[in-house]
Amino acid sequence: MESSRPKRPRPAERSNRENFLSLLKKMDDYEPTIPDAVVEHYLEKVGFAAEDRKITRLVALATQKFLYEIITDAMQHSKIREKKDAKKRKILQMEDLALSLKQHGINVVKPDFLVDSLSTLHNLNNN
Repeated sequence: MESSRPKRPRPAERSNRENFLSLLKKMDDYEPTIPDAVVEHYLEKVGFAAEDRKITRLVALATQKFLYEIITDAMQHSKIREKKDAKKRKILQMEDLALSLKQHGINVVKPDFLVDSLSTLHNLNNN
């Protein structure tokens, strides 16, 4: 015969739940790098309306972590490239960023040509 009492959460589950609830409480005081208005704009753009500011800040925190990982990886690619190069200047190139983005599932394709201003585009169309 089964007991009618609810099962107690295992210690690991309780710890995870407590950690998550603690994180949510801290979201009110935490000021993320990405402003709430920016996150809300993009959430609304994809059809999501967050009623609770904690959700918006949680998305901002996840986005911030994702961007940090991409930038850190790109800097590592840059350092590897610089070791091969005789110049000792620290320059983050598009190739470094593209490699990092590719590792995270984002493919960057260079355009066939770059238009730096409307006047350049106008000159291309007139020729």
